[in-house]
Amino acid sequence: WIESMNSVMDDNKMLTLSSNERIPLKANMRMLFEIRDLRFATPATVSRAGIIYMSSENGTVWYSIIASWVQAQPDNIYSAQSKAVMTDLFEKYVSPSLTYLRHYSQPVIAIEDMALVSGLLQMLEGIVTPEMAGE
Repeated sequence: WIESMNSVMDDNKMLTLSSNERIPLKANMRMLFEIRDLRFATPATVSRAGIIYMSSENGTVWYSIIASWVQAQPDNIYSAQSKAVMTDLFEKYVSPSLTYLRHYSQPVIAIEDMALVSGLLQMLEGIVTPEMAGE
């Protein structure tokens, strides 16, 4: 399947399925792949992809995601003090929560800590209103 992506990543932006069906990728469309490894990819495929490697081996990469998210919050809604409190709360509760989930839950699909933290931040964006943030 990974070699089928070559044509979509080329300039013609055409996905050719194994059934020879051709699906064009429109100018406003983008593709994002989340893969575990490139074991079956050829150098041609690897050279066409922009690859971001995010290691989760030491289990602390999510700190960067949180720091970036807190920093990106608008200054007209979140004061420096509010951002500091948020950072403290994340540092206090996220790590024990992730530890709890690893030890006491059995997910259907394995999920990295970064994805869990990213989901948490997305939920906060949907729940916390500017009025709440100002309090």
